[in-house]
Amino acid sequence: MYEMLFSARPDNRVIRYIDTKKTDVEVIVFLHGWGADLHNLIGVYRELFDFYRIISIDLPGFGGSTRPKDTWSSFEYAEEISCFLKSLGIEKYSIVGHSFGGKIASIIAYKKPDEVKKLVLIAASCLRNKRGLNWYFKVYSYKFIKYILIRFFNRNDIVEKFKRKSGSGDYRSSLGMQDILVKVVNEDLSHVLKQLQLPVFLYWGENDDATPVWMAKKVSHLIKDSGLFIVKNGSHYPFLEDNRIVSIIQNFI
Repeated sequence: MYEMLFSARPDNRVIRYIDTKKTDVEVIVFLHGWGADLHNLIGVYRELFDFYRIISIDLPGFGGSTRPKDTWSSFEYAEEISCFLKSLGIEKYSIVGHSFGGKIASIIAYKKPDEVKKLVLIAASCLRNKRGLNWYFKVYSYKFIKYILIRFFNRNDIVEKFKRKSGSGDYRSSLGMQDILVKVVNEDLSHVLKQLQLPVFLYWGENDDATPVWMAKKVSHLIKDSGLFIVKNGSHYPFLEDNRIVSIIQNFI
């Protein structure tokens, strides 16, 4: 139903992505969060294969995509994704972005208003949170692994090993993305959100401790044309706990 593909980019980099290549339908681009990859949202977009052209991208530095040689900001990530989509001949599309992917999606919509039709932001990290860097590594790495291993494989033993490992300086330094993380977590997109002119739907977990609900409410206030749905008892990964996101996307896009 889809192909796993690689695209050559400048500086000898590659981007890994999947593309259903469906024609004569709306295009939806999926962008994952920090520490994840294009499979992060597969439980959502595989339900949409019959209705849309689905493109899910490994952000540079994650999954099968090469790490940027320089210390990119979220704005440089947004420019890269926009240029990549243009290289595929895609001129109009909507974006579903989770966490860091939602941040990038917001910037693309701000910078390329003629290209992006609608946004679905899932627990998007668009505002600055007063947390230390180590906390972000633990949240964006450990929490994702925990959900996948427990929910789909029932492997609490591996989760505990990963938890112990993720707290060590050696593990964190091996990730090789600290410089970029330092830059992006200190960005605040309030000025970007205020200027968005397209329809935006916000989907958030009630108990999200990475991008708390106060962020969702502020983001909703800043965006002129926005709606907000809060998943009761939901976490930073509400799409793994509540399948209404699929029908929300279908009704919204």
